[in-house]
Amino acid sequence: MNYSNIGLYLSNNSNKNYILDQVMKNIFLVDFVDLSLLQGVLHSSKVILKMVEEELLHDKFLIQTAENSSLGSMSSGQQKKALLTYLMTQKPAYMVLDDVYSNIDKATQESITLALSQLAETTLLIQVFFRKRDLLPCIETIYSIDEKNKIVKIQPSETFKELELVQAKKMQQFTLPKQYDDNQNDINPLVKLNSVSVHYGDKKVLNKVNWTINSGEFWQLVGPNGSGKSTILSLITGDNPRGYGQDLILFGRKKGSGESIWDIKRQIGYFTPSMIEQFKHEDTVENMIISGLMDSVGLYSKPTAIQIDIANGWVKMLGEAYRNKTFQRLSNGQQRMVMVARAMVKHPPLLILDEPTIELDDDNSKLFIEMVNAIAAEKKIAILYVSHRDEPDLMPNKIFELIPGSEGSEGLVKE
Repeated sequence: MNYSNIGLYLSNNSNKNYILDQVMKNIFLVDFVDLSLLQGVLHSSKVILKMVEEELLHDKFLIQTAENSSLGSMSSGQQKKALLTYLMTQKPAYMVLDDVYSNIDKATQESITLALSQLAETTLLIQVFFRKRDLLPCIETIYSIDEKNKIVKIQPSETFKELELVQAKKMQQFTLPKQYDDNQNDINPLVKLNSVSVHYGDKKVLNKVNWTINSGEFWQLVGPNGSGKSTILSLITGDNPRGYGQDLILFGRKKGSGESIWDIKRQIGYFTPSMIEQFKHEDTVENMIISGLMDSVGLYSKPTAIQIDIANGWVKMLGEAYRNKTFQRLSNGQQRMVMVARAMVKHPPLLILDEPTIELDDDNSKLFIEMVNAIAAEKKIAILYVSHRDEPDLMPNKIFELIPGSEGSEGLVKE
């Protein structure tokens, strides 16, 4: 076999799942490479999800590591690295890589890049990616895919890399709608962790972490895979029972002082890309935004005139391309903009954005970051932005870094 390694460059209007399925069935690239007689494997979060389901339903553990006894107990980055190691032991003739760099820290990115560069010497690699800077160094030929899932351009990787990362163009200016409820409590600090430690059995995750989030601050939470970022988020959102018995203040009340989970959640706007999977109905953008006022998945009652007016204000901010459109028919990038508007519509004291630019293409990522910066500039809402990816245009005021140690991760504030 003497094929060059292939990169499939997608925009957010491309149907990634369709393309992955067609590649694995030897349909999508059949005019360029014949995979019919070759054993191939797929490295994808879709595969990880299926394996985790097998663990839960049938106690079938295909992948285990010295640090973690199952895929389900690993962080996203650890899962991707473990899956790659497992797939390489099968010695496939080709491997399809689905957005391989998402959800992984820099050290794991470097480790995966090295492993794939070595694998590329004996195995055909087909990389599916959205960001130009994610292109693996071992990929030789780039196929650009349009919104109709058609190959519109084929070029050598060197030519592709010479092109500007994001074409210069005027970005949208965001003006936030006025707040519909001016009677919010003046809570400060919003969140305060005093020497908080968390462990799961023998696994120590957080070690005496101190962190204060005040109103209007713009934080970025960083740390390597497995350092406890998800644990901290679950403490802040009230979902982690290990918050009880800790010196943890959430929106003016000590954890365990009689507050309900909904007392906490009504103070938070939350978005992570996996949330989009919950919304299956053909709801309009306006109704999606209104549902954020009720914290419901879908709209189950007739909206009031005030609610409709509120939603129209947010649609106006997003732009006319969103008006009278169905959420399910928007591109990935547009859906995420709507989901942030939905999280913001109740003007929560705290907005949490968890890996929000995963699978966004270059243009949509830039637009998304512009909106986040506009929200931060108002200084009315605190933002907690969680990501392994460095976004050059993101402008957080402060960074909270989790640094792993033998007793769990400690926290460090950077300003």
